[in-house]
Amino acid sequence: MANEVTAAALIAEGGLVSEILSDLILEQLYDPTDLTSLMIRVPWNAGGSDTIRSTLDAIPGAYSARTSETDGSNIANAAYDTGKFDLVPAGYSRKYQLTDLLPISGGPIQVERVAANLVAGVGLTMTDLLCALFPALSQDVGPGSGVDLDVSSIYDAQFQLNSQSVTGPYACVLHPQQINDFQNSLRAEAGAIQFQAATAEMLAARGPGFRGTWNGIQFFQSDSVTKVNTNADYAGAMFGAGAFGYTLADARLAAGHIPPGLLYLANEALVIEMARDQTNFMTSLIASIFPAVVEIEDLRGVEIISDV
Repeated sequence: MANEVTAAALIAEGGLVSEILSDLILEQLYDPTDLTSLMIRVPWNAGGSDTIRSTLDAIPGAYSARTSETDGSNIANAAYDTGKFDLVPAGYSRKYQLTDLLPISGGPIQVERVAANLVAGVGLTMTDLLCALFPALSQDVGPGSGVDLDVSSIYDAQFQLNSQSVTGPYACVLHPQQINDFQNSLRAEAGAIQFQAATAEMLAARGPGFRGTWNGIQFFQSDSVTKVNTNADYAGAMFGAGAFGYTLADARLAAGHIPPGLLYLANEALVIEMARDQTNFMTSLIASIFPAVVEIEDLRGVEIISDV
C-alpha cells in the first residue's frame, strides 16, 4: 500500500498540529502556607515616620502588707517597667516580564494570571519573614544536632513555654521533614495522645499549612523553615500568642507616585504597576509590598532544632 493518510504525515506536512494547548491551567506543586494569622497585626499609621513603636505594658505585682494601721511611709514606690518593640517596614518587590507575542498567541498565561501569582506571593513573603526569626529565639529544645525530631522534644518545648507562664493554645511551625519525624516518633510511643489530623473545615479556617492538633498544640508545616548549624538542622518553633508581630504599610500610599495609566492594582497589601519597554516589545508587571515582622517577646517562643 502507498499514499496512506497518516497522522504522522499530516503533522510533518502541516495537515495537523502536533499539540493543542488546553485552556485548563493546573498548579504545580508548591507550599502555599501563609502564617500571617499566627502573628499580632499592628495597624500602620502614616504619621511622618517609617517606624511604628509599640508599648509592652508593665507586669502587675502583688501588694505589700502595711506595717502599721496608720503609717503608710513604709510603702515604697514600685517600678513600672514597660517595654517596647519597633516595626520598620521595608520594600519587597517581584517582577515578571511578558512579550507581545503572548497575547497574540492566545495562550492561557496572560496578564491576569501573572497578577494573580503576584498577589499569592504576599502571604509567602510574610511566612518567609516569620520563619527567619525562629533561630533568634533565646530558648531552644531538640534531640540534638543531626538527630530526628521526637515526641520528647515537643513535650520539652511545651514545658518550657508553660514554665514561662505562656498561655495556650500554642502554635508549632515545623519543616515538613520535622513533621514527618515527629509523627514517626509518635507512632512508636505507647499510649501517646492521638494526633488529630486537619479536617477540611480546619484547613478552610487556618490555611493549607495546618496539619492538625496534638496535646492541645496546633501544628503547621512550611518549607520556609530555615536551616541552622551549617545546614545540618532545621529550626522550627513553638510559640504562644504575642510572640511575633507584623505590620503591612499601606501600599496604596505609594500609588500616588505611579502614573494612573501604569497602575494595574493598588490595595492595602500591595501595589502592582506596569512598565513598557517599547524597543524590546515587552510589558512588565512589578508588585511591591512594605512589611515588617519582629519578635515581640522572646520568652513566648522556643526554637525546635532537629535533623534535616
